Amino acid sequence: MTLGAPQRLSYLLAIVWVGLTVSLASWWLVVGLNLTRQLRDGASGGESGANFHRMFIWEGVVFIALLLAGGIALVLAIRREYQRRHALETFFMAFTHDLKTAIARVQLQAENLLEDWPAPAPRGPLERLAGDTVRLQIQLENSLFVAQPDGRLLGERVDVAESIARLARDWPDVEVHVTGSAAVTADARAFDTIVRNLLQNAVVHGEARQVSVTIGGSDRVVVRMVDDGRGVPADILPRLGQPFGRASGSAGGSGMGLFVCRRLAARMGGVLRFGATAAGRGLAVELELPGTR
Repeated sequence: MTLGAPQRLSYLLAIVWVGLTVSLASWWLVVGLNLTRQLRDGASGGESGANFHRMFIWEGVVFIALLLAGGIALVLAIRREYQRRHALETFFMAFTHDLKTAIARVQLQAENLLEDWPAPAPRGPLERLAGDTVRLQIQLENSLFVAQPDGRLLGERVDVAESIARLARDWPDVEVHVTGSAAVTADARAFDTIVRNLLQNAVVHGEARQVSVTIGGSDRVVVRMVDDGRGVPADILPRLGQPFGRASGSAGGSGMGLFVCRRLAARMGGVLRFGATAAGRGLAVELELPGTR
């Protein structure tokens, strides 16, 4: 079981606290003993000075013992908390991995049924099932990133155009046009989560049927996504990307998806911006990330 940076810092602070407090208490005890010895030697009543000297020794020993006990208890509490958190994270990751596998299988089966379904028969229930599995996958990924705000992100080479084209297949009723190509340095899973949330936001909340993606830049790659949906009021735009900052009247949602997108972009050294389109309809989103070198 390896310790992360926050856990190592907690242990270090606890050890420093124990060392400083015990050192100060020891210095206080030494100085106090010297003073009481001088008082005992110089006082006319030697017995009262000896009693005061013994009392000072016992008080100092008890004080140091309490400090040591408190420091040891603090270190043990930190260790127990880390072990509990590690066990919860292990269980959470194992559970979500199995859940993601099951959702992926359901989605695959729904897509296979859609392909083999007879043409005259209604396909509405199957299409809703496929759409719900996509939304469930997105919500699961968002929950994972929210539950692990300090989780490790990798610096991988991600082909932007290829990733967007692959993810766009989950929304067959939406036309996604990609112009340009570039590669960014990002965590592939986090990048997929951002793109999925943005496409889901355009389709569900914006009721878009077409999304145009423009990719440009080298050192700093800018991915601009513009949809033809109903857009967002100007007074709501600054609140997008904040928890519960969604457009009024939108179909459900709490705004957590865009919040996760903005947090992930910042953690990967990028930025996510929201704005209005030149045509006055739809939403324009710019994702800026470091390019590959």
